[in-house]
Amino acid sequence: MLDDFPATVLQKMVGCLADMSFEAITITRSTKADGPKIIYVNDAFTRLTGYAASDVVGETLDMLQGSDTDPAVLKRLNETLARGETFHGTTVNYRKDGSPFDMEWKVSFAGSDDGTEYYIAVQRERPILAGETAVT
Repeated sequence: MLDDFPATVLQKMVGCLADMSFEAITITRSTKADGPKIIYVNDAFTRLTGYAASDVVGETLDMLQGSDTDPAVLKRLNETLARGETFHGTTVNYRKDGSPFDMEWKVSFAGSDDGTEYYIAVQRERPILAGETAVT
């Protein structure tokens, strides 16, 4: 279906979708030498984390992790992506001010070019369900 659009129109449409999204969107570029580095975040990412794009572009997403981030979930993330599948999970991440939040996110492989891989992640603060306690 998306093949019906010229590449320049499709690129503009994808940019508009990301910029207008209510959910945080992150795009990373990964090479064997450098690992995954952030190349794009939208305004919703800034609202969620407190980090401006200029704070995070060129960095890894490790900057959002801390003592309560579950290493087993990160291991599952890497294993899922290595199998070529979309990851969906939750963990604790940290805002720029150091405050933790329950994060739900999906990550998917978006393509590759000359040994460079691209990934798209959509994140949100996980809704707290009845009977649950939020991270404090």
